[in-house]
Amino acid sequence: MDFSNLKKLCELGGIAGRESAVRHEIARQLRPLAQDLRTDALGNLLAYLPGSTSQKIILCAHMDEVGLMIHYIAPGGFLYFVPVGGIDPRTLLAQRVTVHTAQGPLTGVIGTKPAHITQPKERTQSVPMEELFIDVGLPAEAVAQRVAVGDFVTLQRPFEPLGEGRLCAKALDDRVGCFCLLEVLRRVRKPKVGVHIVFSVQEEVGLRGAGVAAFGLEADVALAVDATGAADIPSCRPQEYLTRLGGGVAVSALDAATITPQWLLEELWALCRTRQIRSQLRIAPRGGNDAGALHRSKAGVPACALSVPVRNIHSNVEVADEQDIAATVDLLQAVLETGFQIKE
Repeated sequence: MDFSNLKKLCELGGIAGRESAVRHEIARQLRPLAQDLRTDALGNLLAYLPGSTSQKIILCAHMDEVGLMIHYIAPGGFLYFVPVGGIDPRTLLAQRVTVHTAQGPLTGVIGTKPAHITQPKERTQSVPMEELFIDVGLPAEAVAQRVAVGDFVTLQRPFEPLGEGRLCAKALDDRVGCFCLLEVLRRVRKPKVGVHIVFSVQEEVGLRGAGVAAFGLEADVALAVDATGAADIPSCRPQEYLTRLGGGVAVSALDAATITPQWLLEELWALCRTRQIRSQLRIAPRGGNDAGALHRSKAGVPACALSVPVRNIHSNVEVADEQDIAATVDLLQAVLETGFQIKE
């Protein structure tokens, strides 16, 4: 599997509500793979691939990443921001970011009061987000000319291999899902099921795009392809891991937004066994993904999330395993080639 396309997708900038650069690149790649390519009013990218039967499925991956938005420019040219999506402020201090301005991108660094002038109590606590600022290294006058309140900010980190078979980047959540959809569409040109393809917007701020997109679609099943947290690290107990890197595609039984129907869960597990696809069960008491919006569309659509485990999720050093990504594409391929035996 060629991960150069995943690198390209991850290094694009596109927080929730500002996904245009990502959408344009995916549209370019999607155009020869599917039909009826269009963008809806909210910014979702949709397409269709006909199948050999009447059964239809929605495959959805979200384009947006977590990030920041400038909400105040201090007299000295320092930029204050608010989060767009769930970002832990502990991961932001001393990081590089890209400020996306109308005149082009600016590199900045996130700073705060230096340790030399803090009180002992302050040095034992994490810095609140409202005390962090971005320094773009320009005089205040130049900042005022180039940066505007409302400009969006993305975390800055190159995509690169990590160890053996691991990948590290920002925005693996959920450019890895977008990558998986594009990969399976390249593999399966004549699916058994008709495929409604959705690259959604604003997942990170409340699953907003997927619900709008699915409302206009008729489908028998919906699958959200996303990244999910992997907490298989020393500071967590095994019962807190949720998923493990290298454990394969994570098939979701339950999270805070969706409970997968039993028959659908069993059929996905059966496909994993038949095709010998490495897989693991995901049970997440908190968090959700686009499956939560897809399954409540219109009169309801049976839905499940297929996820790639990612360590350090919602940071600029997210880590995924190549085998888990491959397993996710393999399961999607199996679904498109076989379809489902729909049950109530």
